[in-house]
Amino acid sequence: MLNMNKHVLKSLLLPVTLASALLLAACSSTPKPAECDDNKGAYLQAQDASLLKVPAGLETPDRRTALLIPASNGKAIDNKTCLQQSPSYFGTAGRIAAAPGEVVADWAQAWADRNVDGVMSMYSSKFTTDAPAGSAAWLEQRRTEISSAPLPNPRVTNLRITQVSNDERLTTFTQQFGATRVSKELKLIRDAGVWKIASERVVTAK
Repeated sequence: MLNMNKHVLKSLLLPVTLASALLLAACSSTPKPAECDDNKGAYLQAQDASLLKVPAGLETPDRRTALLIPASNGKAIDNKTCLQQSPSYFGTAGRIAAAPGEVVADWAQAWADRNVDGVMSMYSSKFTTDAPAGSAAWLEQRRTEISSAPLPNPRVTNLRITQVSNDERLTTFTQQFGATRVSKELKLIRDAGVWKIASERVVTAK
């Protein structure tokens, strides 16, 4: 009888022992929050500065992709959050689109490098042209030019950018092909958050 009671008691205690072991393992594997002393941070002495003024004739920056710092709402900061650890500037927003001027520069450089795929990726799916053959034939001809025709200088000159709307820019510049100077006009549109070429036109060539 005594042996039977010991067996029953052991079978009852086994699940309790296993549960306790699992609980202790979970507690030991949970990382402890960092303890910080933010009261001594130099950033606490920082002060707001006035917004930068854009000089006349220059394009106003697009602040829709700017990093926004949320207001504290007067809440006290607990000692489990380390403000010295820099936040991610990109977060889940993904790649930040290059500025229109950088797109033109990258386009010219990729052409000079015979980077066919790189150049063609900069044209929007909404690209249009006045050429009689149509947009698809025009783009295919451009692909052939990049791979086999004489190369342009990797740098453009006389770049000017005009803001047509929040999602459209008109750029004019000079592209050098050997002794030939070609004045061009590219229309850029914001396509899925990235500046893409929507049209291309030769103004003069001499």
